[in-house]
Amino acid sequence: MISKGLSINLLTPFTETNEIDFESIERQIEVYIANGAKSLILGRPFGEFLTMNDDEIFDVAEFVVKKVDKRVPVVAQTGFNDTIRSIKLSLRVKNAGVDALILLAPYYSLGNESGILNHFKSIATAVGLPCYIENDSEKTGVDISEHIALLSEIKNIVGIIENTDDTRKYISIISKVSNNFQIVCANDRAIFPALSLGVKSFISPISNICPFDISEIIDFYEKSDIEKSRNKFLSMLEYFDVFSQEVQPVPIKTAMNMLGYDVGDFRLPLSGMNTDYAARVATLIMDQNIRKL
Repeated sequence: MISKGLSINLLTPFTETNEIDFESIERQIEVYIANGAKSLILGRPFGEFLTMNDDEIFDVAEFVVKKVDKRVPVVAQTGFNDTIRSIKLSLRVKNAGVDALILLAPYYSLGNESGILNHFKSIATAVGLPCYIENDSEKTGVDISEHIALLSEIKNIVGIIENTDDTRKYISIISKVSNNFQIVCANDRAIFPALSLGVKSFISPISNICPFDISEIIDFYEKSDIEKSRNKFLSMLEYFDVFSQEVQPVPIKTAMNMLGYDVGDFRLPLSGMNTDYAARVATLIMDQNIRKL
């Protein structure tokens, strides 16, 4: 399960020959656990799983599970737009020992409601692990929240990872599901509004470089110090703007390389950051005195 509080999405670092850099992954694991990550997330846009084959995804999941050694939950994306592939990969990654799975909305091959429901039901039923539905309608072309009432009734589907900053979307989801259905906010701009609506779990893009700042927003709110939580959130608005100039993980990976984490380059079709945008990232790092953890 994705824990309450802040979870951090590992980047997949690549070597100069475009192979997975497992030493860099291990460094991320140790840094983020030491700095308070409540869960570690694999895949999603951050992990570049869409550019990796199933063997590579399994190898990353198996490696992370072994290195984490049950210190925090490990949750991996295994859902793609191909139902059969998703089932086979989910079963493999389950055997690697992950705690839960993330299933992307089918992209490009958009089914009707029956097709979408059966896609998720087939995976969740076959694998028998807690499953989270990833909702990112901007990238997939389908808004899974429209089907969330029915999806939430499927065995093993325990929550939704919502990527919007639209507060109305969170309100709509909350109104359609039971209290024990988990809503995970994955958009930095929505952290404080989501907290005010009762959301407890967060995957923050910029927490890869400044986890303490994001944790403070959450922790202050949970301690009922709403003003401090709000003020901390407002103080981070420039961060949110700078790190949303391009699709993730381009801005964060660029920043992490600037800070000396050595997380490598991207796999096409992702590419290096626009030089003007990268300059804004560098300026923010210097102005805010952001340092390697």
